[in-house]
Amino acid sequence: MFTGYWRRQMRFSLKSESFLKVLFVVSIFISLPMISMPAQGQDGAKKEAVDAATHVGGKAGETATAIGAGEKADPFEESSIGGGSIFARAWQGGIVVFSVLLILVLASVLSWAIVIAKRMYLKRIAGSSESFTKSFWESRSLNELNGRLADHPYSPVKEVFRTGYAELVRGNQLKEQSSNLQMAISAAMENLGRALQKARRTERRQMEKYLPILAIIASVSPFIGLFGTVWGIMGSFEGIARMGSASLAAVAPGISEALIATAFGLAAAIPAVIGYNLANARIRNLLGTIDSFSSDFLNIVERYLVSDRAKKGTVDGEFSHRS
Repeated sequence: MFTGYWRRQMRFSLKSESFLKVLFVVSIFISLPMISMPAQGQDGAKKEAVDAATHVGGKAGETATAIGAGEKADPFEESSIGGGSIFARAWQGGIVVFSVLLILVLASVLSWAIVIAKRMYLKRIAGSSESFTKSFWESRSLNELNGRLADHPYSPVKEVFRTGYAELVRGNQLKEQSSNLQMAISAAMENLGRALQKARRTERRQMEKYLPILAIIASVSPFIGLFGTVWGIMGSFEGIARMGSASLAAVAPGISEALIATAFGLAAAIPAVIGYNLANARIRNLLGTIDSFSSDFLNIVERYLVSDRAKKGTVDGEFSHRS
Protein backbone atom coordinates (compact mmCIF):
# COMPACT_ATOMS: atom_id res chain seq x y z
CA MET A 1 0.00 0.00 0.00
CA PHE A 2 2.67 2.47 1.02
CA THR A 3 4.89 1.43 -1.91
CA GLY A 4 2.10 2.22 -4.35
CA TYR A 5 1.49 5.57 -2.64
CA TRP A 6 5.10 6.68 -2.94
CA ARG A 7 5.15 5.45 -6.53
CA ARG A 8 2.15 7.64 -7.35
CA GLN A 9 3.74 10.58 -5.53
CA MET A 10 6.96 10.21 -7.52
CA ARG A 11 5.04 10.01 -10.80
CA PHE A 12 3.07 13.13 -9.94
CA SER A 13 6.22 15.03 -8.93
CA LEU A 14 8.07 13.95 -12.07
CA LYS A 15 5.14 15.00 -14.27
CA SER A 16 5.11 18.47 -12.68
CA GLU A 17 8.88 18.86 -13.02
CA SER A 18 8.88 17.64 -16.62
CA PHE A 19 6.03 19.96 -17.58
CA LEU A 20 7.84 22.96 -16.13
CA LYS A 21 11.07 22.06 -17.94
CA VAL A 22 9.32 21.51 -21.27
CA LEU A 23 7.43 24.79 -20.92
CA PHE A 24 10.67 26.62 -20.14
CA VAL A 25 12.47 25.15 -23.18
CA VAL A 26 9.53 25.92 -25.49
CA SER A 27 9.42 29.51 -24.21
CA ILE A 28 13.13 29.92 -24.92
CA PHE A 29 12.67 28.73 -28.51
CA ILE A 30 9.76 31.12 -28.94
CA SER A 31 11.90 34.02 -27.74
CA LEU A 32 14.90 33.15 -29.96
CA PRO A 33 13.70 35.24 -32.95
CA MET A 34 13.74 38.28 -30.67
CA ILE A 35 17.44 38.02 -29.95
CA SER A 36 18.72 38.08 -33.54
CA MET A 37 21.98 40.02 -33.75
CA PRO A 38 23.18 42.09 -36.69
CA ALA A 39 25.74 40.45 -38.97
CA GLN A 40 28.42 43.04 -38.41
CA GLY A 41 31.61 43.06 -36.40
CA GLN A 42 33.37 45.57 -34.27
CA ASP A 43 34.89 47.30 -37.32
CA GLY A 44 31.42 47.88 -38.73
CA ALA A 45 30.25 49.34 -35.43
CA LYS A 46 33.23 51.69 -35.31
CA LYS A 47 32.57 52.77 -38.89
CA GLU A 48 28.95 53.55 -38.02
CA ALA A 49 30.09 55.63 -35.05
CA VAL A 50 32.45 57.64 -37.27
CA ASP A 51 29.74 58.13 -39.88
CA ALA A 52 27.32 59.27 -37.18
CA ALA A 53 29.84 61.81 -35.90
CA THR A 54 30.42 63.15 -39.45
CA HIS A 55 26.67 63.30 -40.02
CA VAL A 56 26.16 65.23 -36.77
CA GLY A 57 28.93 67.68 -37.68
CA GLY A 58 27.44 68.20 -41.14
CA LYS A 59 23.99 68.78 -39.74
CA ALA A 60 25.35 71.29 -37.24
CA GLY A 61 27.00 73.20 -40.09
CA GLU A 62 23.80 73.17 -42.14
CA THR A 63 21.81 74.40 -39.16
CA ALA A 64 24.23 77.28 -38.56
CA THR A 65 24.07 78.23 -42.25
CA ALA A 66 20.29 78.14 -42.20
CA ILE A 67 20.12 80.36 -39.11
CA GLY A 68 22.62 82.82 -40.64
CA ALA A 69 20.45 83.00 -43.79
CA GLY A 70 17.39 83.81 -41.67
CA GLU A 71 15.78 80.42 -42.14
CA LYS A 72 14.06 78.60 -39.26
CA ALA A 73 15.77 75.29 -38.50
CA ASP A 74 14.01 72.45 -36.77
CA PRO A 75 16.35 70.83 -34.21
CA PHE A 76 14.33 67.59 -34.32
CA GLU A 77 14.48 67.26 -38.10
CA GLU A 78 15.80 63.89 -39.24
CA SER A 79 16.91 62.95 -35.74
CA SER A 80 17.10 59.20 -35.36
CA ILE A 81 17.31 57.02 -32.29
CA GLY A 82 18.62 54.01 -34.18
CA GLY A 83 17.10 51.31 -36.26
CA GLY A 84 17.00 47.55 -36.33
CA SER A 85 15.80 45.15 -33.68
CA ILE A 86 15.90 45.93 -29.99
CA PHE A 87 18.73 43.50 -29.35
CA ALA A 88 20.71 44.84 -32.30
CA ARG A 89 20.52 48.32 -30.80
CA ALA A 90 21.40 46.92 -27.38
CA TRP A 91 24.44 45.21 -28.91
CA GLN A 92 25.52 48.58 -30.27
CA GLY A 93 25.20 49.92 -26.71
CA GLY A 94 27.85 47.48 -25.48
CA ILE A 95 28.29 43.92 -24.28
CA VAL A 96 27.18 44.83 -20.73
CA VAL A 97 23.82 46.22 -21.85
CA PHE A 98 23.28 43.27 -24.17
CA SER A 99 24.11 40.78 -21.38
CA VAL A 100 21.67 42.53 -19.04
CA LEU A 101 18.92 42.26 -21.65
CA LEU A 102 19.67 38.59 -22.24
CA ILE A 103 19.48 37.86 -18.49
CA LEU A 104 16.18 39.71 -18.23
CA VAL A 105 14.70 37.82 -21.19
CA LEU A 106 15.66 34.48 -19.62
CA ALA A 107 14.23 35.62 -16.28
CA SER A 108 10.99 36.64 -17.97
CA VAL A 109 10.69 33.30 -19.78
CA LEU A 110 11.33 31.41 -16.53
CA SER A 111 8.77 33.48 -14.61
CA TRP A 112 6.11 32.90 -17.27
CA ALA A 113 6.82 29.17 -17.24
CA ILE A 114 6.44 29.05 -13.45
CA VAL A 115 3.28 31.19 -13.46
CA ILE A 116 1.54 29.02 -16.07
CA ALA A 117 2.62 25.71 -14.52
CA LYS A 118 1.72 26.85 -10.99
CA ARG A 119 -1.70 28.08 -12.09
CA MET A 120 -2.54 24.76 -13.73
CA TYR A 121 -1.20 22.79 -10.74
CA LEU A 122 -3.14 24.79 -8.12
CA LYS A 123 -6.33 24.66 -10.17
CA ARG A 124 -6.03 20.88 -10.46
CA ILE A 125 -5.41 20.20 -6.77
CA ALA A 126 -8.18 22.63 -5.75
CA GLY A 127 -10.66 20.59 -7.77
CA SER A 128 -9.36 17.27 -6.44
CA SER A 129 -9.47 18.60 -2.85
CA GLU A 130 -13.09 19.65 -3.27
CA SER A 131 -13.95 16.23 -4.72
CA PHE A 132 -12.23 14.41 -1.84
CA THR A 133 -13.97 16.54 0.78
CA LYS A 134 -17.31 15.68 -0.81
CA SER A 135 -16.45 11.97 -0.70
CA PHE A 136 -15.38 12.36 2.93
CA TRP A 137 -18.82 13.53 3.99
CA GLU A 138 -20.64 11.04 1.78
CA SER A 139 -18.75 7.96 3.07
CA ARG A 140 -20.30 5.87 5.85
CA SER A 141 -17.08 5.60 7.88
CA LEU A 142 -13.44 6.62 7.88
CA ASN A 143 -12.46 3.01 7.32
CA GLU A 144 -14.46 2.92 4.11
CA LEU A 145 -12.92 6.15 2.85
CA ASN A 146 -9.41 4.97 3.74
CA GLY A 147 -9.99 1.80 1.72
CA ARG A 148 -10.90 3.88 -1.35
CA LEU A 149 -7.99 6.35 -1.23
CA ALA A 150 -6.47 4.89 -4.38
CA ASP A 151 -9.58 5.94 -6.32
CA HIS A 152 -8.95 9.62 -5.58
CA PRO A 153 -6.25 11.70 -7.34
CA TYR A 154 -3.61 13.55 -5.39
CA SER A 155 -4.83 16.46 -3.28
CA PRO A 156 -3.55 18.17 -0.12
CA VAL A 157 -6.73 17.28 1.75
CA LYS A 158 -6.31 13.62 0.83
CA GLU A 159 -2.74 13.58 2.18
CA VAL A 160 -3.86 15.26 5.41
CA PHE A 161 -6.56 12.62 5.83
CA ARG A 162 -4.05 9.83 5.15
CA THR A 163 -1.74 11.16 7.87
CA GLY A 164 -4.61 11.74 10.29
CA TYR A 165 -6.08 8.27 9.79
CA ALA A 166 -2.73 6.57 10.36
CA GLU A 167 -2.29 8.54 13.59
CA LEU A 168 -5.87 7.67 14.60
CA VAL A 169 -5.11 3.96 14.29
CA ARG A 170 -2.01 4.37 16.45
CA GLY A 171 -4.01 6.40 18.99
CA ASN A 172 -6.68 3.70 19.16
CA GLN A 173 -3.99 1.11 19.85
CA LEU A 174 -2.61 3.30 22.62
CA LYS A 175 -6.08 3.63 24.13
CA GLU A 176 -6.59 -0.11 24.13
CA GLN A 177 -3.23 -0.71 25.85
CA SER A 178 -3.56 2.06 28.45
CA SER A 179 -5.13 1.59 31.87
CA ASN A 180 -6.02 5.30 32.16
CA LEU A 181 -8.60 5.90 29.42
CA GLN A 182 -8.85 9.66 29.90
CA MET A 183 -5.08 10.17 29.68
CA ALA A 184 -4.86 7.92 26.62
CA ILE A 185 -7.61 9.89 24.83
CA SER A 186 -5.90 13.19 25.66
CA ALA A 187 -2.54 11.92 24.40
CA ALA A 188 -4.14 10.52 21.23
CA MET A 189 -5.83 13.86 20.46
CA GLU A 190 -2.59 15.80 21.00
CA ASN A 191 -0.65 13.43 18.76
CA LEU A 192 -3.35 13.64 16.10
CA GLY A 193 -3.31 17.44 16.18
CA ARG A 194 0.47 17.54 15.76
CA ALA A 195 0.31 15.01 12.92
CA LEU A 196 -2.29 17.09 11.07
CA GLN A 197 -0.21 20.26 11.51
CA LYS A 198 2.87 18.49 10.18
CA ALA A 199 0.93 17.26 7.15
CA ARG A 200 -0.36 20.79 6.57
CA ARG A 201 3.19 22.19 6.60
CA THR A 202 4.35 19.50 4.19
CA GLU A 203 1.55 20.25 1.72
CA ARG A 204 2.18 23.98 2.03
CA ARG A 205 5.83 23.50 1.08
CA GLN A 206 4.73 21.48 -1.92
CA MET A 207 2.25 24.15 -3.03
CA GLU A 208 4.77 26.97 -2.58
CA LYS A 209 7.46 25.23 -4.62
CA TYR A 210 9.14 27.59 -7.15
CA LEU A 211 7.38 30.65 -5.71
CA PRO A 212 10.65 31.98 -4.22
CA ILE A 213 12.02 32.13 -7.78
CA LEU A 214 9.12 34.38 -8.77
CA ALA A 215 9.78 36.59 -5.74
CA ILE A 216 13.47 36.90 -6.66
CA ILE A 217 12.68 37.78 -10.27
CA ALA A 218 10.07 40.33 -9.22
CA SER A 219 12.39 42.09 -6.78
CA VAL A 220 15.70 41.91 -8.66
CA SER A 221 14.73 42.45 -12.32
CA PRO A 222 14.07 46.23 -12.07
CA PHE A 223 17.47 46.76 -10.46
CA ILE A 224 19.22 44.66 -13.10
CA GLY A 225 17.51 46.74 -15.78
CA LEU A 226 18.48 49.95 -13.99
CA PHE A 227 22.09 48.77 -13.87
CA GLY A 228 22.04 48.23 -17.64
CA THR A 229 20.52 51.67 -18.17
CA VAL A 230 23.10 53.44 -16.01
CA TRP A 231 25.91 51.59 -17.76
CA GLY A 232 24.54 52.47 -21.19
CA ILE A 233 24.11 56.15 -20.31
CA MET A 234 27.69 56.25 -19.06
CA GLY A 235 28.81 54.93 -22.43
CA SER A 236 26.66 57.54 -24.21
CA PHE A 237 28.29 60.37 -22.28
CA GLU A 238 31.72 59.01 -23.11
CA GLY A 239 30.73 58.99 -26.78
CA ILE A 240 29.52 62.59 -26.53
CA ALA A 241 32.84 63.61 -25.01
CA ARG A 242 34.75 61.94 -27.84
CA MET A 243 32.53 63.46 -30.53
CA GLY A 244 32.50 66.92 -28.96
CA SER A 245 28.77 67.41 -29.63
CA ALA A 246 25.86 67.44 -27.18
CA SER A 247 23.01 67.83 -29.70
CA LEU A 248 19.85 65.76 -29.44
CA ALA A 249 20.80 63.73 -32.49
CA ALA A 250 24.01 62.67 -30.76
CA VAL A 251 22.49 61.98 -27.32
CA ALA A 252 19.18 60.31 -28.21
CA PRO A 253 20.42 57.03 -29.75
CA GLY A 254 22.66 56.06 -26.83
CA ILE A 255 20.11 56.98 -24.17
CA SER A 256 17.28 55.17 -25.96
CA GLU A 257 19.42 52.02 -26.19
CA ALA A 258 20.23 52.27 -22.49
CA LEU A 259 16.59 52.79 -21.46
CA ILE A 260 15.66 49.52 -23.16
CA ALA A 261 17.24 47.72 -20.19
CA THR A 262 14.88 49.44 -17.74
CA ALA A 263 11.88 48.53 -19.90
CA PHE A 264 12.98 44.89 -20.01
CA GLY A 265 13.47 44.87 -16.25
CA LEU A 266 9.91 46.07 -15.68
CA ALA A 267 8.58 43.65 -18.30
CA ALA A 268 10.18 40.78 -16.39
CA ALA A 269 9.17 41.99 -12.92
CA ILE A 270 5.50 42.89 -13.45
CA PRO A 271 4.26 39.43 -14.58
CA ALA A 272 6.32 37.82 -11.80
CA VAL A 273 4.69 40.04 -9.17
CA ILE A 274 1.20 39.38 -10.49
CA GLY A 275 1.79 35.64 -10.78
CA TYR A 276 3.29 35.46 -7.28
CA ASN A 277 0.33 37.25 -5.69
CA LEU A 278 -2.26 35.20 -7.59
CA ALA A 279 -0.53 31.95 -6.61
CA ASN A 280 -0.31 33.04 -2.98
CA ALA A 281 -4.03 33.87 -2.95
CA ARG A 282 -4.89 30.40 -4.30
CA ILE A 283 -2.56 28.76 -1.78
CA ARG A 284 -4.19 30.67 1.08
CA ASN A 285 -7.60 29.42 -0.07
CA LEU A 286 -6.31 25.85 -0.18
CA LEU A 287 -4.76 26.19 3.27
CA GLY A 288 -8.12 27.42 4.54
CA THR A 289 -9.72 24.31 3.07
CA ILE A 290 -7.10 22.13 4.80
CA ASP A 291 -7.67 23.89 8.12
CA SER A 292 -11.44 23.41 7.89
CA PHE A 293 -11.00 19.74 7.02
CA SER A 294 -8.53 19.25 9.89
CA SER A 295 -10.94 20.81 12.37
CA ASP A 296 -13.81 18.59 11.18
CA PHE A 297 -11.57 15.54 11.32
CA LEU A 298 -10.49 16.33 14.88
CA ASN A 299 -14.09 16.84 15.96
CA ILE A 300 -15.13 13.50 14.47
CA VAL A 301 -12.24 11.65 16.10
CA GLU A 302 -12.87 13.27 19.47
CA ARG A 303 -16.53 12.26 19.34
CA TYR A 304 -15.46 8.75 18.44
CA LEU A 305 -12.88 8.45 21.22
CA VAL A 306 -15.19 9.68 23.98
CA SER A 307 -18.28 7.77 22.85
CA ASP A 308 -19.42 4.61 24.57
CA ARG A 309 -18.99 2.72 21.34
CA ALA A 310 -15.31 3.67 21.18
CA LYS A 311 -14.67 2.02 24.53
CA LYS A 312 -15.53 -1.32 22.94
CA GLY A 313 -13.74 -0.70 19.65
CA THR A 314 -10.67 -2.42 18.35
CA VAL A 315 -8.00 -1.42 15.93
CA ASP A 316 -10.03 -2.89 13.09
CA GLY A 317 -13.27 -1.35 14.29
CA GLU A 318 -15.34 1.16 12.34
CA PHE A 319 -14.18 4.76 12.74
CA SER A 320 -17.48 6.40 11.80
CA HIS A 321 -17.80 10.16 11.38
CA ARG A 322 -21.55 9.88 11.87
CA SER A 323 -21.26 8.87 15.53
